Amino acid sequence: MAFLLLCVCASTGAYAAGGKFVVVLDPGHGGHDHGAIGSSASNREKDINLGIALKVGRLIQTNCPDVSLIYTRDRDVFVTLSGRAEIANNAKADLFLSIHTNSVENRKVSQPVGVQSYTLTLRTAEENLEVEKRENSVLQYEADGKGVYSLANDKSSESDIMFQLMQDRDMSESVNFATMVQKELVGTGGRKDMGVHQANLAVLRWTYMPSVLLEVGFICSRPEEQFLLSDAGQTIIAKCIFNAIVTYKAQHTGRMSNLEKIGADEIMNASGQTETEASTDVSTKQPTDTASAPQADKGIVFKIQLLASQSAIKAGSPQLKGLDAQCFQENGMYKYTYGATSDYNEILRMRKEILDKFPQCFVVAFNDGTHIETYTAIQMWKKKKNN
Repeated sequence: MAFLLLCVCASTGAYAAGGKFVVVLDPGHGGHDHGAIGSSASNREKDINLGIALKVGRLIQTNCPDVSLIYTRDRDVFVTLSGRAEIANNAKADLFLSIHTNSVENRKVSQPVGVQSYTLTLRTAEENLEVEKRENSVLQYEADGKGVYSLANDKSSESDIMFQLMQDRDMSESVNFATMVQKELVGTGGRKDMGVHQANLAVLRWTYMPSVLLEVGFICSRPEEQFLLSDAGQTIIAKCIFNAIVTYKAQHTGRMSNLEKIGADEIMNASGQTETEASTDVSTKQPTDTASAPQADKGIVFKIQLLASQSAIKAGSPQLKGLDAQCFQENGMYKYTYGATSDYNEILRMRKEILDKFPQCFVVAFNDGTHIETYTAIQMWKKKKNN
């Protein structure tokens, strides 16, 4: 039992003493384990996962000299789940991120889209069983899989205590980082939010530090498959992951690194829409200050969220950087927005104009004054525009 407690407490993080912040990137699957397969046998999850991880790694190596970066694999090889966890544990990592691509076999929807983050729980909700079974199915490729993971099915009080200690220590930080990466992918990267979930995933169960498994999109959905296979799409995902890691690192070390900007045209191009198409009907318009004369919130209205605060910010505050912002309250937070328009193209142009002041601002949407998911609002706007 003493050894189990030692393992749980071993990773204290060198950064606390001014050392480097240790990040382990884990591209899921690899080698003879292809992971999920897309519309063609050559469209393989393992390649997408590795491509994104390497892009994240390059951003870290270029911009974060205070980070020690470790890959569980940096090429197309197979690494066991226990091997991946061992790499992270031996490095006494401060953060472990396993990158995966989603798929649905028994499709409840024809074209599922969106990003999901998973943290550990030992009690799986029914709706997360499919992900748990798929990601843990890697064990079939491991010759000693049943033996290595026998402790996972051990019902002794000793193993229960170990797992509970691990969960208690790391769960809140895992959820914290998962929330950050979701916010980046949705708010900055324009992906659909499918939320932060919990599942009993082996690769998370055996790591002794804040750990998250990220599903970057659905390879079984043609639009997302093309996005995830493209260099532009992988770059957007990588920038969002990098920004979340930087933000998380700053939260724990007080050392901030420069964030990666993602332009609206970059998102539109990666989604299969050219910059020209994205700016249709707005290229000849003169900039207008719609914040000072906002439209009535009837129907779908897009705005740009600048920042959120636990306390109210006075008009003219330096925090607003000279912009005439509007405020709405949600979940106990004061959220400040700029601009208001029913045209998504217009709000993208406006966001581009203020990126120098608020590089992490993002588009939010309202329907008859009620805050709704931006992805849903965009689909409603497209439908209305095409009618």
